[in-house]
Amino acid sequence: MQSFTQLFIANLKIIYRNKAQLFWNAVMPAGLYIALSILPLPKMVDIPYRDYVLPGMIAYVIMTNGIYGLAYWMAEMRSKNVIKRFLVTPIKVRDLALSLVASRLVIMFFQVALLTLIGMVFFKAPFAGNFLSVILLTCLGGSIFLLVGLLIANYSSSYETATPITTAVGLPMAFLGNVFFPTDALPTALKFISRILPISFLSDGLRHSYLFAFDFSKISSDLLALAIWFVILLFATIKLFKLKE
Repeated sequence: MQSFTQLFIANLKIIYRNKAQLFWNAVMPAGLYIALSILPLPKMVDIPYRDYVLPGMIAYVIMTNGIYGLAYWMAEMRSKNVIKRFLVTPIKVRDLALSLVASRLVIMFFQVALLTLIGMVFFKAPFAGNFLSVILLTCLGGSIFLLVGLLIANYSSSYETATPITTAVGLPMAFLGNVFFPTDALPTALKFISRILPISFLSDGLRHSYLFAFDFSKISSDLLALAIWFVILLFATIKLFKLKE
């Protein structure tokens, strides 16, 4: 437990001191949401676009922080020989992986709170007050994408090798994940892919949590699907992830 706590604090300090990462984690997503909210875009499913896109934007930020942030962080640590130093210490891979996930979940909750406040204060975006469902969805969705990031990092020896993998995984999720527009009009094959992506369940669950009064039946299928994805990816990570230089 002590090892995990120390690693957790160290990871938070690394994130805080990395100004470029802070920019991409906080300023860039907020700027993108503001830009999308200002543009005179048409309504989506009978609600203003700025209200529709806020939960999707939050899901997108959770996804990018997990997939891109963690994979690139591992690549950077390898390039600075930090991983090599870990290998000669008695640190358990489990403690390192859990501390990475936990520290980045903290950052994700900060992002969720920041985007929600911007939407509510500046654009009068609705928030139904379903804090518990938002917390559950953020924890599940964040854990899923952080596990994906760990798996990508496992097969990436450098930033250059991580980039094409993260792009190949992240771009389809951004465009097919019910983030910026409804996916009902997509061709059948793409619609099928969209419906099984974890980000689609996260976007749908967050949208119901933000726009409507609490109704567990509305998000239960999304939570179940995310839980299944989490279990699958957790077993894959336990089996495949190795701390290596």
